[in-house]
Amino acid sequence: MDFEQKDNVEVKEILDDMNSDVQVKKSKLPIILLALLYGTALYGFVFSIIENNRFGGSATVVVFALFIMIFVVMILQIRGVLSATKIEDIDYCLNTYFLYKYITAPFICGCGGILFYIVFKWISMTINSNHQLVTSILIFLFIAFIVVIVPCILVSYALIGLPCTVAVNCMLDITRKKYGMSFVIRMTHFFLQLIPIVNIIDALYISIKYWKKGMVLAILTVVYSYITMAILAFTYLVIKSLGR
Repeated sequence: MDFEQKDNVEVKEILDDMNSDVQVKKSKLPIILLALLYGTALYGFVFSIIENNRFGGSATVVVFALFIMIFVVMILQIRGVLSATKIEDIDYCLNTYFLYKYITAPFICGCGGILFYIVFKWISMTINSNHQLVTSILIFLFIAFIVVIVPCILVSYALIGLPCTVAVNCMLDITRKKYGMSFVIRMTHFFLQLIPIVNIIDALYISIKYWKKGMVLAILTVVYSYITMAILAFTYLVIKSLGR
């Protein structure tokens, strides 16, 4: 009986080692390759929509293929992060988070700049309008824009940043388990992730404080900040030139 119990323990240990190996393989999905494919699909999707009239019917096929590609890569990356969480591979979670943040930054900042300009222009036109009917129409359109368009934008923003959201959530779970982070602090970090620009600074703070990592990420964050400001400035100049 003792020998049977010993054999059962040995078999269980072997199975656990095999499961651990499988998890390690899953967590080592090529982050850079997936991120580059994700970026290519995302920006190719936007470019195909913009140039839809020029390419004709073929653009529809390309748009659909890139749309599918975005979700396929997203699912693979999320699976990789979840597998890494099981073996507490914090490096995989951190690298996934920051890499996807940097890749999607130009798209998110560009859309944010355009949205801000439209809202600012709309409010300015409403205030400067001298006709009651025009003012009423502008107010109605603005309310319709807030009710209909803004939720769509928020949903799109959430979907595009889903790999980052999953990565930071897993990162917080591992940090809480390792270093006893309180539930309140964890939720504070999670809600800070909902604020653009602040989210990446908060993730960098977690990386440096708890994991003693982040010097390279700090440099990249500074570069990222300057690129973000440059994109916003460029977007503003382009929109202003088109409005002339």
